[in-house]
This record gives sequence, C-alpha cells and structure tokens, in this order.
Amino acid sequence: MAAPTKEQQQAAQQFVGLVIAALKNDKGVHAETAVAATARMAGTFLFRSFAFPLPSVNPGQAVFSDAANEQGPKLVQILGNVLAHMGITLDKSKLGAKQDPEHQPHVEFLSTQRLLEPVFSRTKNALGLSYAAAAESAAIATALLIQQCLPVLEPHVAFDIAAYGFVEGSKTAPDPVAIEQVAV
Repeated sequence: MAAPTKEQQQAAQQFVGLVIAALKNDKGVHAETAVAATARMAGTFLFRSFAFPLPSVNPGQAVFSDAANEQGPKLVQILGNVLAHMGITLDKSKLGAKQDPEHQPHVEFLSTQRLLEPVFSRTKNALGLSYAAAAESAAIATALLIQQCLPVLEPHVAFDIAAYGFVEGSKTAPDPVAIEQVAV
C-alpha cells in the first residue's frame, strides 16, 4: 500500500471513535471485541469492493473467492506496517497461537457488521473513499485500537484477533448482501 491519503487517515481516526462509541457500556469497551469489530469492517469493505453478484447468498454465508485470497493479506500487511511504524514489534513465533476463550469477541460477526457498517459508511462516503480505500482505513484503525489496548491486551493476541477478523469480513456475506449504489 502506498502511504495512506489524508482522507484515509481521517477515516481511520473516525472509525476508532465510532467503534468505541458503538461498543462502550458501563464497564468500558471490551478490547478484543473492538479489535475484532474494526478488523471485520475492514474485511467487509474489502468484500464489498469485489462487487460480486450474489443473488442467492444469505447474510452470514461464507463466500470463498480468489479475490479475498489475493487482497485479504494486504490488510494484514497494512496492520503489521502500521504497528511497526508505531514501535510495536511483533515476534512472528508468537503469532497464530490458539486463543484462550477469554479473548473471544463478545459480539458475533453479523451483529458487528449491522451495528458498524451504517456509521462507517457515512464516514467512507463523506470522505469520498472507495470500498477498497475504506478497507485500508479500517485496517489502520485496527492498528490504532491495538495500540490503545496495549495496557489490557497483549499485541500478539490482538494481531491474531485482527487477522481472523479480516478473513471473517472478507469471506462472509454481510447484511444486506448487496447495497444499492447511491450517488454521494
């Protein structure tokens, strides 16, 4: 990825605020859920960028594609690059470990997507971003959240949660499966 545009950086900052606002409760924000939610939205925007014709696909259904296999790793790369730029060094030997149940997100995929996509889309549209550019912004936002969560969430665990969220979002039909394209 080339350096993010000013609009992508603005979107990333706004996405962080939107996730925190949407997921905050009387106990605060569950770090794992916030990281997963933001990563899922990066994947969802990437999924939407493929513009698949999906007339018989239901929300939540797995949709496997070469496009997701080819472009999904870019989100992981963006995440790693942004974390490294922020001085968060990851040991590759600690990545991909089996997650303890305590690190599972508290909100499932479709509920996350239904909650966040409308507000993320407003930001995407206001800043004139394509779905692919918004996916990159959400990957940056995921890194920003991981940095904010360092006091309560080990970065290797957070990275693994995010990587899974990217895959989940880019390979799961959102709700609604297709969105009418409306001129901004």
